Amino acid sequence: MPLREILADDIRALRQGAAGHVAHPEGLRVIRLADRAARGTFPVLIEAEPGSGAIALARAIHGAGERKSRPFAILRAEDPAGSDAVEAALTERLREAQGGTLCVESVEHLPPGAQVRLLEVLSPQEGTRRAIRPDARIVATAGFTLNEAVRRGRFREDLYYRLQIQPIALRPLRAEPGLAGDWARAFMRLFAREEGKSLAALAPDALDLLARYDWPGNLRQLENAVFRAVALAEGVTLTAAEFPQIAARTEGRRIEIPLLRETGDPLPPALPLAGSPPGLRDPGTLSLMSDGGEMRTLAELEAEVIRFALSHYGGRMSAISRRLGIGRSTLYRKMKELGLGDEAA
Repeated sequence: MPLREILADDIRALRQGAAGHVAHPEGLRVIRLADRAARGTFPVLIEAEPGSGAIALARAIHGAGERKSRPFAILRAEDPAGSDAVEAALTERLREAQGGTLCVESVEHLPPGAQVRLLEVLSPQEGTRRAIRPDARIVATAGFTLNEAVRRGRFREDLYYRLQIQPIALRPLRAEPGLAGDWARAFMRLFAREEGKSLAALAPDALDLLARYDWPGNLRQLENAVFRAVALAEGVTLTAAEFPQIAARTEGRRIEIPLLRETGDPLPPALPLAGSPPGLRDPGTLSLMSDGGEMRTLAELEAEVIRFALSHYGGRMSAISRRLGIGRSTLYRKMKELGLGDEAA
């Protein structure tokens, strides 16, 4: 994962006294805290908004520590199957993470029984249910609502203080001027290398655009936006024109992006299933025939598949490309050719 790679590289650079990918003071603060956490053995609590890279940071901390050659397991604290399933999963993940690191994702949603078990792991001298303490370092992630969960009695205060020994708060991109541009440069360099492109910089209009957008999806959204821009870029500089979705959502910006294929012909709209009223159409099916009884073109079929994937996976480009069996750069190129540029998040 690019974000994890950047974080790991920058922790190594910090230890060597060299410059890393990230130069913004807020990014450097996080790198220094991650390095300190990686050198220790205490629990770590990473508080962040969704999409801020908490799991990637947890992996980077594990990868920079003494346990880096041992397993890294993830427990998701929310399970539709209920609290018993989470408790069972906690026991299993502790076994998987033996000698390594267990990352508890969204720890504020951990059910009461699992909270007791996790507290026993962190306080073996106080536990009575287990004679042997699992050898797994605990790194937990949470939203900024964990304090409120403690106040309302939904999360154990003693467990909260056990996890709070090494806290790391990831500030959202919108809260720090220049942070989005700094991360965008880091992503651009990494993706340009992967794509074999000679991209030297972000143009001033691109930096202005990135700074004005509020980034509700945080680093995950920024990473996808930069990857798309790099995949479609033809020059040596990324400009605002390479970020049409962001421009469309930013007040005061209007950038005209043609939605035609290179042939100059507009993309035909997706056709309904032959013989099926539009209101009764199953969105998970695809018809090879048009209403006129002719085979539909490959462009029509491909466009409909990608449209459905964009809707089904909520615009998460990594998930879409993985399920379609194509690379992200290929996906973005197809979207451009098919005139679907404005449908990506």
